[in-house]
Amino acid sequence: MGRFGINDDYPGPSSYASPSDYAGPSSFAGPSDYAGPSFAGPSDYAEPDEVEVEGLTTNNPENNDEVSIEVMIDVLGNTASGPRNQRQDHFDLNMPVSCEPTNLYSVIPFFEAMHPEVPADSIDIPTGAWGNFYDSNTGELARGMVFKSKDHLKASVQDFSVRFARREYRVVESKPKLWKVACKYDQQTGCSWMLRGIFQPNMGLFKITKYAGPHTCLMNEISVEHAREQVYGTWESSVKKLPRFMAFLQKLNPGTVVEWLNLDTDRPGVQMLHYVFWAFRPCIEGFRCCRNVISVDGTHLYTKYKHKLLVAVTLDANQQVLPLAFALVDEESLASWRWFLQMLAKHLLPNDDDRVCLISDRHSGLISAINYVPAFKFPRGVHRFCLRHVCSNFNKKFNNIRLKDLCWRAGAEVNARKFERIMTEIRELNEEAYNWLGMIDKTQWTLSHDSGWRTGILTTNMSECVNGVLKGARRLPIVAIVQITFHRSVRYFLERTTRCHRMLNANQEWADFAFRIFEARQAEAVHHIVQKFDYNQQSASVLTLSLTGQGSHTYVVKLKHKTCSCGKGTHGIPCSHAIQVSRHFGVNASNFIPQYYSIRAYRKTYQGRFEPLYGEEYWDPVDIELVHNPAVRVRRGPGRYVSTRIPNEMDRPQARARQQYQSRQV
Repeated sequence: MGRFGINDDYPGPSSYASPSDYAGPSSFAGPSDYAGPSFAGPSDYAEPDEVEVEGLTTNNPENNDEVSIEVMIDVLGNTASGPRNQRQDHFDLNMPVSCEPTNLYSVIPFFEAMHPEVPADSIDIPTGAWGNFYDSNTGELARGMVFKSKDHLKASVQDFSVRFARREYRVVESKPKLWKVACKYDQQTGCSWMLRGIFQPNMGLFKITKYAGPHTCLMNEISVEHAREQVYGTWESSVKKLPRFMAFLQKLNPGTVVEWLNLDTDRPGVQMLHYVFWAFRPCIEGFRCCRNVISVDGTHLYTKYKHKLLVAVTLDANQQVLPLAFALVDEESLASWRWFLQMLAKHLLPNDDDRVCLISDRHSGLISAINYVPAFKFPRGVHRFCLRHVCSNFNKKFNNIRLKDLCWRAGAEVNARKFERIMTEIRELNEEAYNWLGMIDKTQWTLSHDSGWRTGILTTNMSECVNGVLKGARRLPIVAIVQITFHRSVRYFLERTTRCHRMLNANQEWADFAFRIFEARQAEAVHHIVQKFDYNQQSASVLTLSLTGQGSHTYVVKLKHKTCSCGKGTHGIPCSHAIQVSRHFGVNASNFIPQYYSIRAYRKTYQGRFEPLYGEEYWDPVDIELVHNPAVRVRRGPGRYVSTRIPNEMDRPQARARQQYQSRQV
């Protein structure tokens, strides 16, 4: 039975106003003078060409796409005026493109010039039909590769050009549905390298339709590693600077959390870096206005030492990623995950009545660590698995694309009856596969048995997409990594504050994500036939009719209990059946939408402020000297670092496997 809404103290037929005492993980109260209009607003909007924020204006340049040696030389510190053509919001989940970001703070030139905002990776989802993707770990471009958008194509070409080919390119032609580039020195050297990407309407994706490579020119090859060290120094020197930088960050931005776990040395006043945790106050306070869901993930750092970066994020009212906390550790283990979760509980969930759903992969150290942190154990919290990782583990075991797709369908199904039907199909195909899934607690990997904790979130994509846009940062020393997480958070807050103002000006009561879902379901609801049963329980049956007269279904809605037998209210947003029943009982169905989707919550999430940072010469001295821990293994010898991440089953295209399976069924 699917639930919609969030408040268990729903008052019943006598009152249907949104509860004023809603609380997120901590207290939350919207501005007392805000009174949003009734649920209405335009379904379409156009972002302005200019955005004004507190007297500042930034324009939207149409094309500034060339990656030039001049920009790469900027890495050495001559200037920070590189091209910034990538739009920041493409890694936000389920969100349209926003206007060009307004930036009040100095950017980090190396990251801005060489590692674009849009992640260069493409991920094949289990239900996808197109499987030829760019992998930023191998850096290979090919004809036929597909990309989510033009910006993702640009990001991939830039990633390839800077990190792998180390050559410049020029934009030959750029249109909304076409992007063509060639070697910058093709006329001087005769280099034939070129690429053309065209939007494919039948796919809804950009596709490389023509590619000639590799480069044959020998001009201007650059050393990324040499440039990186000249700008940021070595890892060891950055570790020594870290205590001073963190202290200065906390001084100018009070409330910033920094936790250390260092190791003693035989030298007085000298400690070795073991773990460091940091979180910014505006992000911590913003979490109190978001849903009670945290996604965590760990990722490699591509430095000379084998460190790991742990990340915790959530989703805001508009289904956008809000980074919550970061930590540098030596490796993903029981000890490191336990310490990280303890820090999250201490600073994000300080009250015993805080409730949270933690979503992660099935790393053994993390699963064991949860047993040591009560905040993430029932009844205070629950632990859920990323469905994409479950499907990946499942497919590695049974190597059958049909079974993998059924596994995804089973986990994503919101209706318990349909879930059992899919599981029966898996059992008929492979009894062992059915038993393998049966050994995993259904509440941890399926929506139909989740009881609403996930709020419809199936995967850890929200934390992995932060890892994606930090991919360039993962090659930098630790101080630069912290700086980039700081500047990225600043940009999030500025852009989303602007977007919130746009929604308020459009007289929206709810953020775009919930607004559009609710509006679509309202339109669908008019075709349903309702028979009322009980005024006290506000229960009714709903008959859905198809245009062909086939496929009709009957569902049961109980407004007082906020349930519908369809199970589609996984995001907390009422389904079309509940909306139509609400009309018949004279209830405003929008009152059932959780308050964490409201404009008030969205505005309060990003009302925190950051203060800009000064240069190193202003950093105050500290009492401790921090040194690198020599016990952390060296990655490799001199030369260019190669990613140590081994591509797994989720990175390999699945389209060909599906085609082969389908051909065998004919």
